[in-house]
Amino acid sequence: MRIHIGEPSLGEEELNNVIEAVKSGLISSKVGRFINEFEEKFATYSGVKYGITTANCTASLHLALEALGIRAGDEVIVPTLTFIATANAVTYTRAKPIFVDSHSDINFIFHFFS
Repeated sequence: MRIHIGEPSLGEEELNNVIEAVKSGLISSKVGRFINEFEEKFATYSGVKYGITTANCTASLHLALEALGIRAGDEVIVPTLTFIATANAVTYTRAKPIFVDSHSDINFIFHFFS
């Protein structure tokens, strides 16, 4: 039995976009019509002035930590059930990842940190 977590919905438009991107040669860098269009539409949808894309979630997390001013010596709580990229992004800022398991009792969490 296979349980699908997410199934893409791919049709003619998506196929044509992939063909156009491949033919343009703009598939390995942050340039091209599709990137610019996505950033603009995402910014509009989010109600912000700018939107930026990154190569992956690790890069996104790293940029978010930098934007928050996370620096060497800071401690950042990360979940224990995650990909290594979560902790890696923290270490890129020279901060220390603090692994915390989730627990349904919020009082447990407060007790743990007090």
